[in-house]
Amino acid sequence: MAERTHIPQVHTIRDFFRLLRFGEPTGEEISVTRVEDQPKNKRTEVPLFRSNIYRIIFLVDSEVEWNLPNQRISATSQCIYFAYPGKLESWKANPNNKGYVVCFNEEFSKGYDKSQSIDQAFPFFNFEGRSLLYLTREEAEQLQPIVQRMLKEGESFAPDRKLMLKYLLFQYLIMIHRIYKQSEEELPPVIRNSTSIYNNFKRELDLYFADLAEGRETRQVSVGTIADRLALTPAYLGTVIKDLTGKTAVGHITEKTILEAKSYLLHTDLQMSEISHRLGFNNSSYFARFFRKNTGETPKSYQALQKAEVVI
Repeated sequence: MAERTHIPQVHTIRDFFRLLRFGEPTGEEISVTRVEDQPKNKRTEVPLFRSNIYRIIFLVDSEVEWNLPNQRISATSQCIYFAYPGKLESWKANPNNKGYVVCFNEEFSKGYDKSQSIDQAFPFFNFEGRSLLYLTREEAEQLQPIVQRMLKEGESFAPDRKLMLKYLLFQYLIMIHRIYKQSEEELPPVIRNSTSIYNNFKRELDLYFADLAEGRETRQVSVGTIADRLALTPAYLGTVIKDLTGKTAVGHITEKTILEAKSYLLHTDLQMSEISHRLGFNNSSYFARFFRKNTGETPKSYQALQKAEVVI
């Protein structure tokens, strides 16, 4: 049997809607929908995946926990979550959330500025940006009419619908960027520096697991190995991560390892010994103990319970 990647790739907006059981998108290049209008059987817990689309999720009334690489963030009312092509994602959400989901592909984003790409123009669309932007009530009230207009336009049959949606999308992005930039400027310099180190930590950890998967690395990841890649001391890196996130660097590494392990268990037919090897463990018994300690179940029991449910 041909080996499958342990992290599936979602290529289109339609594929993304199928993954989440969101029904039908309002378009192939851009889709604007309300969370509360989605089918009752929509998926609320999603394992690791990557997509080739951009997404802006404006949560008006929410309860979501995103399990991103080395980062677990919880969303409350009035916030925006950003996703971009290649981003590694996983989350668990309340089925009663309310808000708006704007999905668009790279082709649709062209035309904003010929001198720079969409991720250069809007820094929340790259790994160095923050995944979540919290909004004040006033900021949320400024954005809501724009996304509501997009929603209405997306459901129309006007011949210039696509052009209008593109203008509205750029207006939406510009308004969000103003809020994002202002919130960045209000951060103390020490926090901005710590955030930069943390973002680089997340990137290098993601790359390290990719190296493990491809056989370029064989050792289990540690704070020391990532610190070496960043030219920092392990103690300093650990202090920055703990002070910024409230969680130790080891804790972040453990969460990332579990997410990767679950993805192998769900999306490949590899033997337990091979999975443990690709995660840098010396043997499968040690891997099984590590998994059970951090999830409360064995790798095989998790696989048996979850694999039939996950279809990407």
